[in-house]
Amino acid sequence: MKTSRLFLLLTLLLLAAAGTAFAAGSDAAMIKALLQYRKGDYAGAAEAYSIVLQSNPKSAEAYNNRGLCKAALGDYDGAAADYGKALKFDSGMAAAYNNRGLARAKAGRYSEAVADYNSALRINAVLPEAYNNLGMAKKALGDFSGALDDFNSAVAIRPLYPEAFFNRGLVLQQLSDHKDAAKDFQRVIEYMPGYAEPYYHRGISRALTRDNRGALADFSRALSINPKYAEALSARGMTRIRNRDYIEALEDLNTVIGMQPGNADLYYRRALARTKLNDYVGAEEDCSQALTRKNGYSEVYFLRGIVRGELGNRDGRLSDLIRSAALGYEPARKLLKKERRK
Repeated sequence: MKTSRLFLLLTLLLLAAAGTAFAAGSDAAMIKALLQYRKGDYAGAAEAYSIVLQSNPKSAEAYNNRGLCKAALGDYDGAAADYGKALKFDSGMAAAYNNRGLARAKAGRYSEAVADYNSALRINAVLPEAYNNLGMAKKALGDFSGALDDFNSAVAIRPLYPEAFFNRGLVLQQLSDHKDAAKDFQRVIEYMPGYAEPYYHRGISRALTRDNRGALADFSRALSINPKYAEALSARGMTRIRNRDYIEALEDLNTVIGMQPGNADLYYRRALARTKLNDYVGAEEDCSQALTRKNGYSEVYFLRGIVRGELGNRDGRLSDLIRSAALGYEPARKLLKKERRK
């Protein structure tokens, strides 16, 4: 499940907006930099902060804020270096630790990010952004229980924190607690009803608890917000297969394959729908398409073997079932064992 959208964006702390720099007598360049940053002109803002640093080379705020500009431009190493310089001049700047943690996480350096977030929290133990970001880093490292504790802390400090509720929902899904995950996604929907992601993820939790009707409604709602949401189309297609709505499932899968033609799983799912509609020729073709995209796909070999049997291709059927069993697919092993006994 891809979770790279709005709710996965981690919180940055822009100190200039808080007035710290202005209290120290910031000049016009600092004001210009802040305005440019807010307008999304990150390159111009970075240049303006560099001008500030020429006249005030020990400004921790300017280094921190220039780091934010570099991070927004995708220069995470440069951003981390600027946050480090900010900390050199102000070792008590929790925001710089938090922001350096974000830059390191973006670069895939999650263990270092965890250390930075913990440093931020030692300075300010009630910083909800740092707890949220720490939870995300731990999630990336596979520490789901630790991540859950951090998201709990984030929402305890800030009860109206939809990003933390969303991220906690993702972790609860990893821990197979789909009931509580659905509750967290519901909270996000209440706060921010115009976003597709929480509907999609609540749909996943509902599907995994066999609430197919609720899952179908959620996937459809996500698609009404974002018609090009490929994951929601695929999930709705599978839910419709489980509901035996094979023609509608086929429509969803046709659409999403047009969007992601290289995805082997989508061809497999469409093969399932076509098999249920007795379109064995189409199902065999989809299985073959899936196998050209993902070698060693045991479930697909099994399904193609079944389909080839329906088409009267006994040798092809046996070959596919043997291949599926050799790849460790237990249903294929059981079927072959049963047939050998006859």
